[in-house]
Amino acid sequence: MTHVVFIHLDLGIGGAESLVLNLAKATLPIESSQTSSSMSPSSSTISIYTTHCSPTHCYDEVKPSGPLYPYLNIRGGWIPRSTILGGTALCSALRMMYLTYRAVQESPNANVFVLDVLPTGVPYLIGRNVKGVLFYCHFPDKLLTRDTVNGESLEDGSTLNGMQRLKQMYRWAMDSVEEWTMNYSDLIVVNSRFTMGEVRTVFPSLFCNEDGAEDKERVQVLYPAIESSLSKSNNVTFGEKTQKKDEPKEIGPIVSLNRFERKKNVSLLLHAYGLLLERAELGNLQMKLPPLIIAGGYDPLNIENVEHLAELKVLADQILARFNLPPSSVVSSSKSDSKDISISDMSIAFYPSVSNEKRSQLLKSASVWCYTPHREHFGIVPLEAMDAAVPVVAIRSGGPMETIVDGATGYLVDYVPINGEDARNNLTVRGFADAIAKVTLDPENARLMGQSGRERVRALFGMETFRKQWWELLDETQKRGNERCLKKNFSYPRLIHTLTKCIFEFVVVLLFAIALTWVLKAADLIEEDRGILGTVRFRYLKLVGGDEL
Repeated sequence: MTHVVFIHLDLGIGGAESLVLNLAKATLPIESSQTSSSMSPSSSTISIYTTHCSPTHCYDEVKPSGPLYPYLNIRGGWIPRSTILGGTALCSALRMMYLTYRAVQESPNANVFVLDVLPTGVPYLIGRNVKGVLFYCHFPDKLLTRDTVNGESLEDGSTLNGMQRLKQMYRWAMDSVEEWTMNYSDLIVVNSRFTMGEVRTVFPSLFCNEDGAEDKERVQVLYPAIESSLSKSNNVTFGEKTQKKDEPKEIGPIVSLNRFERKKNVSLLLHAYGLLLERAELGNLQMKLPPLIIAGGYDPLNIENVEHLAELKVLADQILARFNLPPSSVVSSSKSDSKDISISDMSIAFYPSVSNEKRSQLLKSASVWCYTPHREHFGIVPLEAMDAAVPVVAIRSGGPMETIVDGATGYLVDYVPINGEDARNNLTVRGFADAIAKVTLDPENARLMGQSGRERVRALFGMETFRKQWWELLDETQKRGNERCLKKNFSYPRLIHTLTKCIFEFVVVLLFAIALTWVLKAADLIEEDRGILGTVRFRYLKLVGGDEL
């Protein structure tokens, strides 16, 4: 029996989590009642290890009633996510190492261990001489720091102060650990050709074998897949209102679905909607503008989610106020599932933490789907929309360039950042507004686009294709793992060297933290009402602009 162990740090709601769960489902045997495919063996099992999985903020598959719940193992939830001085990346690395340790202790004879997001547990697996180790790289963590957007620097060229230099040293240490530890993997898989190019740029050593020779097969692409369970109905509109065939078709809402994070660039869509409102007011839009619905993953414990939702609502209200329209609304998760919810035309509504049922309703009713992230690693949401026969408008960068055919399944818009200019004059804002207008003003062309999108998804990104490619990668991982075990070419001094460097960098960071505490105390910057630890954290976060390491 083939036993595959999946190790994922936090099982919340997002593209990475969706991919891991699809990998898990693709590993399990296919029920004969579903399909006669022989792409996966008749005898295989899985284990899923994670440090956190909230029943109220996770996919249905891993909820207590879900099909993957029996395979779920939650370990290491007691390990803190950060320290008094931040250190989120360091704590995540330690959590991943502990999670890997527990997985090996409980499943020592597994055929393949699959890790993603953080590779810090990989050296331990190789040291234990496990049969195969596969690391799935969604995107290099080195390019996901707070001063970048998916690898594109946000630095303004100003001189770094002492604390910023300390942070820079800390990130250098963590980035070095990422490359060192990932290099131990038997096979590395990425989610798109775009991500492969980024990995090759920042981690060129991953494309070489132990002898330093080029190994073109060591890093491979496996596109995420979706299950084609959401289909667009011809007689269903938003709010589950039925419509007869002889009645004029009601234009569905404009929809965006992303996590409430600043890097998702949703404000771009709000500005584009404002431009459409302006055109409608001037009579330049030969239609009644449908409502805009902004939905997505929302965790009330995530500070950025809370802050950014508030920021987007303020911006939406400002735009609506220019046209004397009522303010936007935030529909709670409990109310969003109600079938009598209706949104008026020329309005904006926010749907945080949408359920699968509401997600399905949005996919069935949307007239156009907007995807605003720049340099997105892959992007599973456009595939879901295309599978539901909804045209997609997205930024011409990253993964969407591999999934969306411009002019055939949707539109790709060139990206120009809004740098203090009037958003209405921004080329990307205008491009989004033009693309949305094209889709909504020409229903027949939109229908053809939707049909082409569905055919493309089911041919290239369906579960059958995904399952076949996944098992080929599992076989390749086991083959490489067996060769490694036979050659016994694992270098324990190399592992000790890596771990020593990790410990050294941790000590350096700790000493800097102690020195900072001493300086604050010597300068009488410790406030009695806050206490020493509280003041250290307050001053530290103030110095770095509220950004955690």
